[in-house]
Amino acid sequence: MHTPRHRFSLNTIFYAAVFFSILAFALLQPFGDPPDEVNRYKVAQFICNHGALPTGEEFEVAIGGYGGSYAFQPILPYIIQGLFMRLMTLFTTGNQALLLCARMVNVLFGVIMAVYVRKLSLLLFDNPLSGWLFCLLVMFLPQNLFLHSYVNTDSMASLAGAIILCACVSGWKTGWKKTDCVTLCTGIIFCALSYYNAYGLIVTAMLLFFFSHLKKNRKGKLSVQWQPLLKKGVFISAVVLAGIGWWFLRNYRIHDGDFLGLAARKAHAMRTALPEYNPATRVTLAASGVPLKDMLFQMDFFYYLWNSFVARFGPMTLPTLPFLYIWYYRIFGFGWLFCLLPSRWCNTVTPSASRAGQKAASKNSIYALLFHIPMLLSILIPMGLCIYYSYVSDYQPQGRYIMPMLIPFMYYTALGFHKLTALAERCLPFTWLKKHCRLIVCGGLMVFLAGALALTLGGVVIPHYLSGTNLWNGDWIAF
Repeated sequence: MHTPRHRFSLNTIFYAAVFFSILAFALLQPFGDPPDEVNRYKVAQFICNHGALPTGEEFEVAIGGYGGSYAFQPILPYIIQGLFMRLMTLFTTGNQALLLCARMVNVLFGVIMAVYVRKLSLLLFDNPLSGWLFCLLVMFLPQNLFLHSYVNTDSMASLAGAIILCACVSGWKTGWKKTDCVTLCTGIIFCALSYYNAYGLIVTAMLLFFFSHLKKNRKGKLSVQWQPLLKKGVFISAVVLAGIGWWFLRNYRIHDGDFLGLAARKAHAMRTALPEYNPATRVTLAASGVPLKDMLFQMDFFYYLWNSFVARFGPMTLPTLPFLYIWYYRIFGFGWLFCLLPSRWCNTVTPSASRAGQKAASKNSIYALLFHIPMLLSILIPMGLCIYYSYVSDYQPQGRYIMPMLIPFMYYTALGFHKLTALAERCLPFTWLKKHCRLIVCGGLMVFLAGALALTLGGVVIPHYLSGTNLWNGDWIAF
């Protein structure tokens, strides 16, 4: 009788911690201090003011100097923010109130993401401590919380990733119930209409869906279960196309056949950008002849990428305490190292393709391989896109560009410590150590993650904004 109450209280504390941590950022950051919030807010503001979607070529949404606008790309988050802002104008038209209204949409996305991450933890880990470690690795990462605190599309993309992976793992384990299919549709729609850099998660979903319909036949070879795959796959495809088709058809109509709007954005930027930012004249690393290896290993590319993946706020100018980075990197490194431990040593089993196939999956590593290939791809794709765009388009080693890989990356980090403690429970000589080793390791890591977040907020973020310009004393800021 006490277990459900205990679980509910832990969940409530977790969601409240996420909410108030994001809120601390959202309430203090001055307008425009987060990365390019001014130009992103223009799109939501246009929708609020006009009750219509911009084409991208309007002066009101233009990116000053760079040309183009964010209205050429998927704008579902801005649509939601613009609609809530429009409702807010029934009560007040104050700039601060409207900005907070827009930011609170992303705060809500962050809390919903925490709910799905918690659900995913229960699907991925059979041990509560390992599951909670995964939750804190994902949701207590300062940069992830920061992304949910200002106007952008990254927040919805991160939420979409949590929904997609939760649906896929649940479908993998249960044989794709209707609720799993509907959840996957929702996640893909959110992903497709939020951020192109997150599209690797859609590829991951497609592969996991396909691989989950592979089953061994009598000869021991894998064969596709075509009937359930096609039946459920057609349903998911139809719902997704209905949910996202309007946007791409609209692009096709208003941008002369450009479904994605990328060519139209580039053409508009070439007409309106300053020479030093114009796509036609801007000198990129690739165009200047700099070798790719020099960008990666001689220009601090990975230093700034991983540094801002953990915590770097404002316009990439506010880091957290230096020693925290060292310990975060150690946790990532050791987690991935321990993840290489053979599962048979640790009695850990990858979710099988269906309930009927669970026994087969535990005896044959092919199911583990089929599960891990898409998960690893969801890490490699955003990393590859970030490297590609920095080299051929605009050098920006920023962690927010690889944030779509956050959940699978932290899954393998947590899995490493899950395997380590499972192995320790089998091999340690003393009963007391066997019984408490997981609590010591996972509990210690969770104490660090919670403490690191508290130090970041209480020792860096809040003092920085309270002692300087913040949302409430920044009257100089032009909305």
